Formats: sequence, C-alpha cells, structure tokens
Amino acid sequence: MSGRLAIDALRQGRSWDHPILLPSAVGLGARIDAQPQGLVWADPQKLADACVAAARYLGADALWVPAFGSPDLPDLDALNHRDAVQRAIAAAARLQMGCVVEIRGPLARALVLGGDLDEALKQIKPDVIAEFEALANLRPDIIVLAEPEPLPEQAESRVLARLYGALRRLAEHYDILKGMRPAMSSMSADNAPDLSFAIAPGMAAGRRALAVAADWADADGFARAVARARAEAREAELPLIVCCATALGGEIEPNRCREAVAQITERV
Repeated sequence: MSGRLAIDALRQGRSWDHPILLPSAVGLGARIDAQPQGLVWADPQKLADACVAAARYLGADALWVPAFGSPDLPDLDALNHRDAVQRAIAAAARLQMGCVVEIRGPLARALVLGGDLDEALKQIKPDVIAEFEALANLRPDIIVLAEPEPLPEQAESRVLARLYGALRRLAEHYDILKGMRPAMSSMSADNAPDLSFAIAPGMAAGRRALAVAADWADADGFARAVARARAEAREAELPLIVCCATALGGEIEPNRCREAVAQITERV
C-alpha cells in the first residue's frame, strides 16, 4: 500500500484503516547509510538521503526532514534546509511517499532572544513567516512547528496566537497541513493545528488526526501503545499517526525499531 495514499487521506481529512507511520529518524538513516551525523547535517543531499534511508527501512509513509538535530549540532541555515527539503520532496514523489518538514516554532525562537516575549515575537515574526512561506511554496505535505512546552503565560500570548493564525492561513493557502510539536493546551478547536505531535510518549490530538508517540525500541510496548491508540482513533473516527517523541538517532539499534513496526504492519 502506497504511503502517498495514506498521506492524501490525511490531508483530505478522510479516515484511514491503518496507522500512518511518520517517524523523525535522520540519525537512524545516517547510521543505516554508514554516514557520520555531522557529515549528514553539512550536506543537503546527504540529509535527504538519510531521510529516505530511514523511511524505507521502517516502511514509513513519509520522509521527515527536520531543520535541526541533536543539541551539539547547529541548526541548518534556511537555504541549505530548503535545498534538503526540495531533494526530499523529489525523492518522496519517486517513492510514492509524503514529505513532512519540521522547523523551529516562533516561541522557541523568541525564547532564544530573551526579554519581553511579545517584543521578541514581533522581532522574529518576519523571518518565521518568510521561512514558512518559502517552504510551503515547495509543496511538502506537512510543516511542523517544534516548540518547547510553554508556561501558562506564554501560551496565553495574543501576539503568539496571531502569529500561529498567520501561519495557519499560509498553510491553507498552499494546501498543506500545519502541525505542532506539541500543540498548546490553551488552543481551542478553531485555532488548534491540523496535526499535533507529542514530545513525550502518549497521545496528541489535532483537528485532522490523532497521533501516538511510542517507544520504537520496545516492540511489545510499541504494539500495546499503538493498539490502544487505534481503538481511540476509531472511536473518534480520525486517522492515527504513529510518530516518536524524540527523533530516532544513531544510538538506537535499527533492528529493534524495525521489529516494533513489524508488530503492527506487514510493510517491513
């Protein structure tokens, strides 16, 4: 079964019978390709290749292309990131898969600046919108904003809410889905993201799907978590995304991740 069909169902808001696998796994892909992670992050083609290697190895439905790796590695600059995304989108089209792009969200960027949150958000707003629109123009299926868990007063910022609204309208204009990792609990149904991804093991609910972050290194635990999530998704009449709370890196044994997936699918 084609990953492209699963992602199209997700984008169109149609129910889907099988879990949709969307793991972030550049580090795992680099290990499979026998490439040092530092080299992968220095070369857009190698980054795209690592995304492909991981997705094919795990039987994923989409390539997940982040803009940042482990804390000891600098974020990709916007130009190199777009280059990697463009290459990944081309590979995804050949492989009949979708493409997910992850970037730092506005709250994460504003907190780096420090000082008054609303003033920092106003300062970073033009760059965030420009980067989001440039990526959206490449037509990935999903753009995910990676954010820290907000403090209550941060989540209630009206400036932040307006910026999220502007990004949502851009996503709708380009007919792509906007995801968040994680979504803020203060978001109502009207301004909740299309997709939400947890930053800890467990469930997250977006407007278009439920998502479960499970432990890919524990085959039995993975199967139990996905079984519970599938029941919840059926009751909600929503597709189920299976993702990971933290990116699958080179320290994880690839076979263990593959065994976990084999518990819920015959695709690998």
